[in-house]
Amino acid sequence: MNPPNILLITTDSQRWDTLSCMGSPFAISPNLDRLAKEGVLFEQGHTTSPVCSAARSSLITGLHTPVHGCLENGLARHNHFATIPDYLKKAGYRNIMVGKTHFGQMPDSFDRQFVVGEKFSNKNDCYAEHITQHGYSRVSDHPNEIPEDLFMEAFLVDKTIEEMNQSTEDGQPFFAFCSMVSPHEPTDPPGKWATLFDDIELPAPNYVEGEIENFPLHMKKLLGYTDYDSEAILPIDLELKDLYEARGAIYHEGIRQKVEKLKKLYYGLTAYCDHQVGRVLDYLDEAGLRENTLIIFSSDHGLQLFDHGFNDKHNYYDESWRVPFLMSMPGTLPEGKREQFATWNDIGPTILGVAGIQSATMQGLDLFTPIKDGGSSPRHCAVATLFKSVAVASKKWKLEYYFEEGTGRLFDRLNDPKERNDLFNDEEVAPIKHELIQALLTWRAEIMDLQFHLESAEAVNQTLQERKKTLPKGKKVAPVATRIVNEVLSLQGSQPERRLNERIQKIDQMDVVTQP
Repeated sequence: MNPPNILLITTDSQRWDTLSCMGSPFAISPNLDRLAKEGVLFEQGHTTSPVCSAARSSLITGLHTPVHGCLENGLARHNHFATIPDYLKKAGYRNIMVGKTHFGQMPDSFDRQFVVGEKFSNKNDCYAEHITQHGYSRVSDHPNEIPEDLFMEAFLVDKTIEEMNQSTEDGQPFFAFCSMVSPHEPTDPPGKWATLFDDIELPAPNYVEGEIENFPLHMKKLLGYTDYDSEAILPIDLELKDLYEARGAIYHEGIRQKVEKLKKLYYGLTAYCDHQVGRVLDYLDEAGLRENTLIIFSSDHGLQLFDHGFNDKHNYYDESWRVPFLMSMPGTLPEGKREQFATWNDIGPTILGVAGIQSATMQGLDLFTPIKDGGSSPRHCAVATLFKSVAVASKKWKLEYYFEEGTGRLFDRLNDPKERNDLFNDEEVAPIKHELIQALLTWRAEIMDLQFHLESAEAVNQTLQERKKTLPKGKKVAPVATRIVNEVLSLQGSQPERRLNERIQKIDQMDVVTQP
């Protein structure tokens, strides 16, 4: 059998409730529902950091943000780490990058590159060359005049299919990364997708007036609410296109209809992305590649859409942190299987797992191998970071912890799914809180730049071996150095993750009853 192909499809800013297969009563997602039916759906998919560049840097390196260094959009990541395409290139794969990167320096191991910027950009990229040939502007907006078959996501899927097809004709296994830009703003679904949700009722924003005042200070800094006051109220006459850009603004009843319109356009745009995923699936089926191709679909983070009063990410609410996460390879992976947790740090080890490669330094878990072998996901919680904060979500609990303040928030995920009742200072759950904090801070202390340490230990070990050859008979190399070097060489990037998961499982078994 030929080496398996690998197709990674991501979107930008796609919430978990955009998928019908995830339980959304209003989502229109027939193709992703089909992918779930033909593979594995992770009901608790989470990003590694609910902000674009940090999450994407984690994806490409398999490392958490404090290690790869990209803490926020606009900040760089360290470039000495091995990336997914680096490993695959050595294994004979053709690496194809199509779409948005936003993970910093492009790895040289991507053989084919078709990179685009944001939809609102005037950047002279490959999509600009394509769309201007048809007489349309590179910059998109709503209402959108670009035909749906010329829109950015259609172009990206066209390129991905072309490159997969060429690699197959050349007899080379491929890793294709199709990185869509939608449903990131501007919220500009083309053609019929702009009116798809006109007659569909969407839930009102999940918001209790005044709740923003109680956000932790660090969270307010991330969201632009350090100077919280009534002046942040959105004016009623605000243009629809400005709703997303109104950072620091707060929901109020006067803009309800405009928020509803924004949400309808957003979900129409996610449905358009779903349609493009269907085109890729159809190609793989028609080309006879489906059973020998691992497909992973996910999104870098979600978006609040004024749930909890604001429209941003940069927080640990489910609307921003939780994302779609699907994996399929018919004939190899079970079909119609539902699992619980998966994170963006797992994407790298999972991709390497299907290629028969292991990484000692990546800080996620291989989801492919245990499920292929008839088991379940090895992950039982999600863990994430945002600048100077960390959070963990289990089946029962969600804890956010803010280092500078020494405080946090705690939610009962089973009895309070809308995350309205902060239990951090509730004495009834104090034992749970203390266990979660200890587990989370231990994990944070354990993650490190293991690639640097392994390379350093290898060099020291080689020096020790050389010294042994020159020592007088019976004389030994310093035992402390030998012990520590051997300890370092035995480290694995996944160890802190596994230990955290074990501790969280035990915490979830503790009996505590909270009031909804």
